Amino acid sequence: MLQRQHGSPSHVPDYVFQHPRRPKHDPLPADPLGQRLALLFPNGWDWIFASVPEQGNHVDWETVKKFPLSPVELWSLHQDPDCLIGVRPNAQTRWLVLDIDKDSRYHPASAPHWLPKFRHALEDIGICRSLLCQSSHSGGLHLYLPLPESVSSFWLSVCIKLNLEAIGIKFYGGQCELYPNPKRYVPKGKGYSLFAAFRLPMQPGSGFHPLDADLNPLPWSLEDWLDCFELSADGQDMGRLHHAIADAQQNFKVRKSGNTSSLATWQERIHEEKTQGWTGKGQTNEKLKIIACEARVFLGMDSVDQIAEYVCQTAQNTPGFNEHCRHQHEIERRSYEVATWAMRYYWPAGSAPTRDAKYHDKQVSPADFGYHQSKREAAQNRIKKAVLELKRVDKLPPGIAARASAISKLAHTSQKTLYRKSNLELWHPHHLPPEPPQKALDPLQEGTITQLRSNNTHFLNQRKLELYLLKDLLQLYIYVGFVIMTMRIQAAVALALKGRRAAKAALESSEDLDRGGLGGNYKVIPIQNWDQLHLSLPPGLQQKISKAKRQQQRELELEQRRRQRLKARKSQRKAHSEANTELRPQQEQLPLHLVTTGDQPIERQARLSEREEFDRWYRLAQQCKLVADYSWRDGEYWVLAEEQWQPYSELSAVFTLRAMERMFGVSLGFGDSRDD
Repeated sequence: MLQRQHGSPSHVPDYVFQHPRRPKHDPLPADPLGQRLALLFPNGWDWIFASVPEQGNHVDWETVKKFPLSPVELWSLHQDPDCLIGVRPNAQTRWLVLDIDKDSRYHPASAPHWLPKFRHALEDIGICRSLLCQSSHSGGLHLYLPLPESVSSFWLSVCIKLNLEAIGIKFYGGQCELYPNPKRYVPKGKGYSLFAAFRLPMQPGSGFHPLDADLNPLPWSLEDWLDCFELSADGQDMGRLHHAIADAQQNFKVRKSGNTSSLATWQERIHEEKTQGWTGKGQTNEKLKIIACEARVFLGMDSVDQIAEYVCQTAQNTPGFNEHCRHQHEIERRSYEVATWAMRYYWPAGSAPTRDAKYHDKQVSPADFGYHQSKREAAQNRIKKAVLELKRVDKLPPGIAARASAISKLAHTSQKTLYRKSNLELWHPHHLPPEPPQKALDPLQEGTITQLRSNNTHFLNQRKLELYLLKDLLQLYIYVGFVIMTMRIQAAVALALKGRRAAKAALESSEDLDRGGLGGNYKVIPIQNWDQLHLSLPPGLQQKISKAKRQQQRELELEQRRRQRLKARKSQRKAHSEANTELRPQQEQLPLHLVTTGDQPIERQARLSEREEFDRWYRLAQQCKLVADYSWRDGEYWVLAEEQWQPYSELSAVFTLRAMERMFGVSLGFGDSRDD
């Protein structure tokens, strides 16, 4: 550890000299693989070490604080099959690891659907590639998320944590953990907090294996794994990931501080995003999330349907939607999915949070979470079980040293762990809590009644009154439900008809009914027109009718646009044909003399150049499935297209060789093909 140098400023805290930084230019190993591994995992402070345990035993990790792990020693210990090592993430990282234990409810062995959910949620924030590996012989999984460049370890972990919590993932020890983890906050001047440490990948004999899509081990070497890491890193969408990290950072700061100015800045940034709109492809996910965030946080919408409708309408009115959005045909479905996500992820501004923002469950203090807390609890559980087992077989030694040795061997813990202050009361004879004295029970005399009959008749009468009241309420609920169901059936039958028949059926089915209830007899007001009938329906049915009308209106608009495009295309063809007709007399200025035989003129034959040009065009049009047959009549070629015979000159004017190659992606390979 560094010591305070003579003449150093007195205002510098002591903890700065207790945790020195690693030198920037440590010598790297001579092996190129060792160099790549050391550069990928650069932090060597507070590393962890353990000997390889026997098959089925737990790994007894030890944190080394006396000296840092140099790159040369890291490579040497990594290749040693008799030991295991691990490191802690640095302030900047190129990776993140999701640790899923064997007995976790997210493991594919117990729930195969969770792993695709993990990857789908990560893809939404730009992490499109990942490496799935078996972490050890226990069968746990490490999902590596490679990155092509370094980002902040803390904000990356916060971003991943918040986005995975939005789909229902809960992070705590024994189920699912993050490396680097969102470490606890330590006030300035109070020291520092460490990221949780984890074992390095691809250590010989550690049980680490890369897995394929079917969770089968792959015969990879360390070089293969590092090459795949770099290849996966190049496939990430870093623009989207940086945007997601900025959102998570803003959201984290707003939740921590609750400052009004931060909320105002957040709302102003959302307004700028909406004003700018779509500027290119691949922006639909982010734009819809921003609109849903505004609806949930700043507009206070409290239902998925309401948020989905707002997102759908706002997105369609945002600039650039029609030009760049590729999800116009499914915008309603995507809006509903984003609205469901927003209900889980956000809450209205000024209200109490609806989701726990801590790393662990509520029962665990935020200052106690992390790798070390889980290891301490696991060690204490093993010590308790060892003490109970030794007591059961009557082999618990009375001496302190002998007892510590027996418990340490059975619980797989070190003597240092046993003699910790928090563990002494579990086994040390001088620190065991005093057992409460057991009171001797008097033997029961023969004929003694162990429980007297209660004389509390008031309680029994009150219970009977409650039962009667519940019975009356149940009958009332059944009657009200029957009345509501009858009204819904009448409205549904009326909606099945159209026009005047619907109004007539509604008037006939809404006659005055004499029904009883808590408020006495009342009469149903007859429905006079279609609007009253629509307003009398339940809100959910009204929304479905409005949605169907909007869908029908959109289909009509699309049909009108299609007809307009078809009409414009036909007018273009007609204009082109008229232009060709006007130019035809100028091209054929020489008089034609038809040789007649009797009353029938001799038909003009196609020239060689015309036949070659038509043959080239016809073969490409057949590949594009535009024509089915052709013939020569009236001095020109005719082709069968869409079950109609059309002149070749008109059809080739629209579908030229280059146009067909561009539209259908086929080609005959002619080097001199060009538009006519």
